Amino acid sequence: MKRFAQLYFLIILVALGGCTSYPALLNFNEGPPIPSKPQDIRNFKPIKIQSSDILKIQVSSTDPIAAQPFNPVNTAAGASPEGSLLNDYLVDSEGFIIFPTVGKILMAGLTIEEAKQRLMKQLEPYFAQQPIVRVRLTNFKVAINGEVRSPGSYFVRNDRLTIVEALTLAGDFTPYSRRDSILIIRESEGLRSFGYVDFNTSELFDSPYFYLQQNDVIYVQPEKTKINSVRDPATRFLPWISAIASLTAIIISITR
Repeated sequence: MKRFAQLYFLIILVALGGCTSYPALLNFNEGPPIPSKPQDIRNFKPIKIQSSDILKIQVSSTDPIAAQPFNPVNTAAGASPEGSLLNDYLVDSEGFIIFPTVGKILMAGLTIEEAKQRLMKQLEPYFAQQPIVRVRLTNFKVAINGEVRSPGSYFVRNDRLTIVEALTLAGDFTPYSRRDSILIIRESEGLRSFGYVDFNTSELFDSPYFYLQQNDVIYVQPEKTKINSVRDPATRFLPWISAIASLTAIIISITR
C-alpha cells in the first residue's frame, strides 16, 4: 500500500510539473515590503524632445491678429475646423523646427516646458504682451509585444507613462507571462540601451525604466510552460503518454 501511495505522489508531481506557481503570478511580492509611508519620487525624468518627434504648437494672445501669423491655417477646400490649423512641427535630424516668421528654432534636448519657454522668448518681439504658447508631443508612443493580451503600439496623450500603465494598456499579462525579466529597449540621442524590470519585486518602482520614454519597446517573455499550449496537437500529449506508460510498467513490475 505504501508503494501505491508513493506512485500516486509521483503522478501528482508529474501533473504539476508544468504548472506556474501561485507566487509567480503575484506582482511586487518579493524583495523589500511595499512602504507604508509616501516616498519621494527620484527616478522620474521629464521627456526630452528628440529628432523625428512631432510637436503640436499653438500660439494665442489677447490680440488675435498678432497671433495669426504663428498659427497657419489650411485653406484647402473641405478642411474641417478641427484640422484647419497647421500646427504640427517635425523636429529635423539636427534637432530644429521651422516656425512661421521666426525661422529655425532648436528643440532637441529640451523638455516640453523648456521648449515652451524658448518659444515664448522668441516670440516676445512680436507681441505687446506676452503670448500664451501651448506645446504638446504628439508622437509619444510605446510598442508592447510578447506575452501580453493585446500587443501593439500605443499612443499616449500626456508625457508621463509608467511601465505598469503601459502593460495595462496592453491588457495586462497572460497566465504564461514571465514577470521577472521584462525587456525594455530604449533609443535616445543616437544610442540604444537595454534594461530589465522585475514585476515580482517592489524594487520595480525605483527602476530607471519604471517611467517610459517615447518609442520605448517592451517585450514580455513567455514562461517555458507555454510550450505545452502551442505545441502541435499530435505531439502535445506524447510526454504524458510516455509518463503514463512508464508508471504502468513500474506498477506491473511491483505487483507481480
